[in-house]
Amino acid sequence: MEAKAGHGAGLLLTMILIGVILLLILPLTGGLLYALLVNTIVGFIVIFMVNAIFGLGIKYDLLVLIFVAVFGLFAVLILILLNLMRVSKNKK
Repeated sequence: MEAKAGHGAGLLLTMILIGVILLLILPLTGGLLYALLVNTIVGFIVIFMVNAIFGLGIKYDLLVLIFVAVFGLFAVLILILLNLMRVSKNKK
């Protein structure tokens, strides 16, 4: 499942907004859930900024968004490396 042109940024911003709302609702105890949520939000922001600034062409499909939501900055690093090595799931 792939987002059509123009919908990736909106979907990404919506997920970031949901994360920020959850961040405000969570008690700031410094627990593991708080750290994972911060890592996820930072991951979404970094992948969006890297893609916008450097024009890597990473598509925001469901798999990429779930991967970044679960693994955060580590996922962004992996996605950037895969993109630079020209690895794509849409091989013809």
